[in-house]
Amino acid sequence: MKKIGMVGIITNLGTRMYSHNAGWTYVTRRIISDSYGHNANVEVVSNADDFNDYDVLYINEGVNFKPGSFNFFGGAQQRQIDALKKYSEFKGEVFHLNNFVDYSIPCKKRKDLVEVKDLVFPEARVVILESMGSNIIIGDSHSVSAFKPQGTIKRMDGKTLNGALNIGLKNLIPYVFQKKVQFYFGNIDVRFHFKRFGGDNAVKDLMHRYYHQLIELKNEGYDITLTHLIPVEDESRKIPGTGKYKGENFFGTQQERLEYVKIFNNYIGRIADELNFKVVKWDHLNYEGLSFDDMESRQSVHLRPSSYLHIDLIKSDIPC
Repeated sequence: MKKIGMVGIITNLGTRMYSHNAGWTYVTRRIISDSYGHNANVEVVSNADDFNDYDVLYINEGVNFKPGSFNFFGGAQQRQIDALKKYSEFKGEVFHLNNFVDYSIPCKKRKDLVEVKDLVFPEARVVILESMGSNIIIGDSHSVSAFKPQGTIKRMDGKTLNGALNIGLKNLIPYVFQKKVQFYFGNIDVRFHFKRFGGDNAVKDLMHRYYHQLIELKNEGYDITLTHLIPVEDESRKIPGTGKYKGENFFGTQQERLEYVKIFNNYIGRIADELNFKVVKWDHLNYEGLSFDDMESRQSVHLRPSSYLHIDLIKSDIPC
């Protein structure tokens, strides 16, 4: 059996159970592992490791990677330079997750990478995660925490339920063969938009639109699972600039937003009962207010991987 590794050449993949980055590491690792079938294992590789110990490498620069954008905090480090050299000499199969990672861009542009500016990197194929399975969860960045093995994920960071409905739920489903679909949108609507556009009535209007698009999918033979929203974070939670909207951490008091979550989840239950859909719930969380113990340790609104719904299955080396 081939030895398979997943590595970030520039950014070491997160593995600590309090980091959203680590959540993405474990989810993507699991999707790749499942794609190989029974007893396949994918190892998380440090960029300090010997790449030639592996027959296959999957390149994954982490949850925040954008094509053409590389972060060298404090300048290029020797371990990154060494990793680029090792990668250029790798002789096995190479796959890039979701996007082609063009390492020649920083090598040619950065003065602190001058010694590797002429490196030639292995030929590689891009594999699209959302194509790697017939079951799929589609949602914003929170969808990582609701992922279940033996499926795949389409992560649409920053997408509200309102934005998803404007596109059309059916248009979000990547492949026609994917008939088992879990949707997980709405947490962003709670944080920023319900208070601004009518409070309880805004929730009602949005769920009315959600309901009618879900009926259309049911009539077309889709097996739908809906997802409850998580409780809202405490107002004392520090939020980075990238997590703000119009300069604000949220709109509405904590109590108001908790009420929006309850109303939203009640609608989810009613829709599911009527249309015979499954519902995923967060029974292990405190719905009177999300505990900091369940959240990422740094500034963020995400759950930490230890509080994911299926983390034990995701981290397991044995396909379930």
